[in-house]
Amino acid sequence: MERLPLDHTPRKPSIRRIIWTDYPAFYATITPLVAWIVLLAWLPDWRGDGAVISVSSRPFFITLAAIVTVVGLSVLLYRLWLIFKLFRLGAQVRGKIASVEMRRDRGWVEFFYIFEHKEYTARIEVHRNAQTRALKVGELAALVVDRSRPQRAFIRDLYLH
Repeated sequence: MERLPLDHTPRKPSIRRIIWTDYPAFYATITPLVAWIVLLAWLPDWRGDGAVISVSSRPFFITLAAIVTVVGLSVLLYRLWLIFKLFRLGAQVRGKIASVEMRRDRGWVEFFYIFEHKEYTARIEVHRNAQTRALKVGELAALVVDRSRPQRAFIRDLYLH
């Protein structure tokens, strides 16, 4: 594999970049927001025919929005914890992008790398944005690899500010 300089100075990922790049984190953030916006828009009696959500069914929809919020925040906190942990404790290696597949607002990036004399392939789900659209097959990338689970890795520069 060609040489790619690795910057081993500790750098923290940005929460904003994690949410904007990591599709599970993005989806976990946007879903509760949409649930509450829809609920709050439908609760008032703005129409001449009455409220979209009847008084008797409001507790169900409020409970549903609360559950979506708890699940979404749990997923978001887990993804933030995972990515921050990998950046703090993981190993930096060079990798090569094997495939980039984008559909609508998300996509998958697959890459391969060598860690501790063994070749691995990893795939991450990303939110489609300018940075992820710029990734090209065959391009070298600096990766952060989980030392305890080397098959888990992230493209370092996608998460840094």
